[in-house]
Amino acid sequence: MKEIKIKGINESIYHETLDNGLNIYIWANKHCHSFQGVLNVFYGGDYLDFTWKNKKYHVHRGSAHYLEHIMCESDEPILSKFNKLGSYSNAVTSNMKTAYEFVGTTKIKENIELLFNTVLEKDFREEEVLHERVPIKEEQRMRVDSASVIAYFTLNDMLFNKYPNNTELVGSKKDIESINLEELKLIYDAFYHPANMAFVLTGNVDPYECLKIIKEYFNNKEFLEWNKPKLMNYKEGKKVNILKKEIKVNIEEPEITIAVKIPLNLFKNYETLMVINILKLLLESNFGSTTLFKEELVEKKLVYNLYYTAYKVYDYIILEVGCRTKYPNDIVDILMDKLMNMEIFEDEVKRKVKSAIATLVLSYENLEEVNDIISNDLTYEGRVINNEKELLENININDMKKIYDKISFKETSVLIMLPKETKNKAENACK
Repeated sequence: MKEIKIKGINESIYHETLDNGLNIYIWANKHCHSFQGVLNVFYGGDYLDFTWKNKKYHVHRGSAHYLEHIMCESDEPILSKFNKLGSYSNAVTSNMKTAYEFVGTTKIKENIELLFNTVLEKDFREEEVLHERVPIKEEQRMRVDSASVIAYFTLNDMLFNKYPNNTELVGSKKDIESINLEELKLIYDAFYHPANMAFVLTGNVDPYECLKIIKEYFNNKEFLEWNKPKLMNYKEGKKVNILKKEIKVNIEEPEITIAVKIPLNLFKNYETLMVINILKLLLESNFGSTTLFKEELVEKKLVYNLYYTAYKVYDYIILEVGCRTKYPNDIVDILMDKLMNMEIFEDEVKRKVKSAIATLVLSYENLEEVNDIISNDLTYEGRVINNEKELLENININDMKKIYDKISFKETSVLIMLPKETKNKAENACK
């Protein structure tokens, strides 16, 4: 196994690629009381258009999530099988992957083998597809009125013109009713190959013993060489789709979100993670809980809360600020002015960098956080990032100013969510 040393933190991740293409990553910590295994399949809800074996395909939105449900179905539910081992299991579909996991304290061999059997040895049956349609439609019905879900996908629709990330991952009711056995099996055959997966194991485990267990499992398993599908390249433009939008949802007070769309290629001389960390530090220094700006807004009762973040979406970085307020239109102007005139103070930056490093180091005391770090690195960057502490330590005022100065706030979307007028409110208003 290759040892990937996490620079400056005195931690190591062990990596091995099997002959069938499966990548294995193991982080061991004898002080943990349990272990977590996650099999990441790099097929997610956004992968609707692809070419495989010289043929073009389009699948329904929600098909990745539907397949996740089917994978966990059998004569005996998979959750029940893991429970018999004294373990917990779950599966989650996101935009770029589907993850199958277990968390346990004993019987590591049995847990690993059950997870691999679940994902790699699936017999598809029509009755399972029909059976799962009912709970999936119920899940869709419950999520359709969720304010946070509506906000997320509405904002994506406002920001992006081409990316297929503007509707619910579970799909619409029509999508769910249209997904069939043939479509699910197509996705499984095209993407559910060990070469398109990464198994991440963290916690109280012996890396070499676990690698031996995994290799023995695959000794008598044969897989055809993976014919890698070619995903459609959605050529997203720099302009936002919608500048401003008001919607009514099930909330008590108005909420606003301001999102700035920033092309990643503006920062060719910087690692993506460093750019995101710098932007997060800028936001925290100007909008954070200890800033005078936030204190004044709260003290004057202009906002109830304030949140901020920076994250990557394919070829773009999104800078996001939002709040809950009685005065949405006025606060939009105040927040936009602050975003466009953020201040950079060296002493403040140094304190924030130290805090970020401390948080990073502490994350290696939690096996689930470490698993998330590794899995997300592989999903979004295609590799384990082992120099994040170094990147944080190298942040300086000059780089912060250079990165901030490259941002144009012209391509900004503003989402205002207003409370739906309930029957009782409407009746009271008439009295």
